[in-house]
Amino acid sequence: MFRLTCFCAISHVCLSILFSQENASHKNYFYNGKDFGSEAMFNPLSSIINSGFDILQSATHSRNLSTIKFGTGAKNLWENLKDPIPQINKFGWERFISQEIFPLSFTIDKAQYFPNYTLHLIGGGMEYRAMNEWYEYHHVPFAPLFTALSFATAHFVNEAVENDAYVGPNVDPIADMYVFDLGGALLFSSDAVCEFFSKQVQLTDWSGQVSYNPRFNTIENNGQNFVMKIPIPYLDRTKIFYYFGDSGLLGLSFLQKDNTCFSAGAGLVAKALREVDNRNGARTISLELGWIAGLFYDKDNSLLTSLIVSDRINEKVKLNIYPGVFHVGEISPGMFASIGNGNQFIAGITVRYSPVGIAYRNSE
Repeated sequence: MFRLTCFCAISHVCLSILFSQENASHKNYFYNGKDFGSEAMFNPLSSIINSGFDILQSATHSRNLSTIKFGTGAKNLWENLKDPIPQINKFGWERFISQEIFPLSFTIDKAQYFPNYTLHLIGGGMEYRAMNEWYEYHHVPFAPLFTALSFATAHFVNEAVENDAYVGPNVDPIADMYVFDLGGALLFSSDAVCEFFSKQVQLTDWSGQVSYNPRFNTIENNGQNFVMKIPIPYLDRTKIFYYFGDSGLLGLSFLQKDNTCFSAGAGLVAKALREVDNRNGARTISLELGWIAGLFYDKDNSLLTSLIVSDRINEKVKLNIYPGVFHVGEISPGMFASIGNGNQFIAGITVRYSPVGIAYRNSE
């Protein structure tokens, strides 16, 4: 009975989302069809890959697709999602509420709620709206339906890949998908919310130029990243800069007269995942953090170039150059290069019309 009630409730929320999008003003806040920069590389498929395989940036996960226990992860994810109450009972409601839902725990090992708010509610909600705007901009029929399916696919893949080979109670995807993902989609179905985040804090998707390496069957240069530029009183061309995804960089942005912008920031990055609690067979996952710093150059909030250095194992230095910077005849490709542990070198090339580029790496 509970499963049926849960299914009906979720279906009602999804239908509410679709209805609200059908009656939206169709004003584009986060996607306007720019042919340069990070926006030129954005589409629902690239978003699904960047979001779905985001965790592969961690040193504890191999980028080799054949090593991911996706079948096990998807099955365990479904077992937790289809009947969430018993899983939360095993985990403990107090732990669930204080660690996953509300910011009531203040240590890194118990602050699983932080990425729930930043990545799932705010970033995920914006991504939902941007997907819908992409489908509408390209005149795809039934845009709200395809948006909901793309959004659900991205987050299901994300949680299944994160779950990997683990079998047992896992409340993190319960909070992520039932509370924050759906909450973000509903939140950004409001034009007023979109107006605030697109104009006042300039929330933008600066995700990676995802590429595939056929030799080692790896996904390269992926990752779902967002940026906010927050106004500073009395400083028209200088803003607080916050870049976030599996990292958090805080700094400043400096707007130029030609609408280009230089930004710089530093902060913390997730180096690895580790299990910090496994009471009653219900695990809690936390992050091992390291340092990270970056320089960014964009035009009209569409990222053109970024240079990031960190103490990650697999990405010590990473340079991304997006379409619109260099031209080969009428084509303007994107490109990237990174250096990892043991002088591992990875590079790739992308084009605007393909959601996945081609990559090279000198070793597995």
